[in-house]
Amino acid sequence: MAIREELLELEGQMWQANREGEGGFYARNLRDDAVVVSKYGVMGKAATVAGIQANRNPFLKTDRSEERVVVVDEHTAIVSYKVDVVALVNGAEVELPSYATSVWNNAAGEWKLVFHQQTAL
Repeated sequence: MAIREELLELEGQMWQANREGEGGFYARNLRDDAVVVSKYGVMGKAATVAGIQANRNPFLKTDRSEERVVVVDEHTAIVSYKVDVVALVNGAEVELPSYATSVWNNAAGEWKLVFHQQTAL
C-alpha cells in the first residue's frame, strides 16, 4: 500500500476510534512524545488517550474532504484535510467543522502519530 493510502486509512481509523471512544487506538498509534492540539488544549499522549476514552462529547459524524498528503521522506508525512464533525454536546447535535493536520513518522517500522491539530472553522 502506498504511503498516501496507508496514512489516509490510519486517519479514518483515528476518527472512528474518536467516534467510538476507543482510546486504545490512540494508545497504540501515538508516539510517546506526541502532541495533540484542539479546543481542549495542548495535550500529550496520556491526556489524549484519557480524553478519547472518556468520550464526553461523542462524535456522530466525521466526514473528511480536501485531503492532502505531503510525503516529506520515507519516514515522515503530513496529512491535512477538512473534517465535518457533528458531536453530541449536552444532548444536542452540534456541527463542529474544522481543518485538521497530522504529522506521521515511520522511523521504527510502523507509522506513529507525532502531531495532530484541529482548527475550528
